[in-house]
Amino acid sequence: MVEQTTDLRVEMTAPQIVTCAHHWQIETPNGETSDACCKLCGATRSFANYSHRRPMTRTVRTPSSEPTARF
Repeated sequence: MVEQTTDLRVEMTAPQIVTCAHHWQIETPNGETSDACCKLCGATRSFANYSHRRPMTRTVRTPSSEPTARF
């Protein structure tokens, strides 16, 4: 009978990178930016205190001078 052996060595080629799903705690707005700190990993970053969205405007239509036909 022939006996077989298996070598189970595992080599790590690259380090594992763990990413955090940040939970930002943002300071009260004061100026153009607010500093924030992640509650989970301690990372820090700044957030802008403005929006790039255009403000919503309301279109006012005036009644047309031509009468509309009613049936």
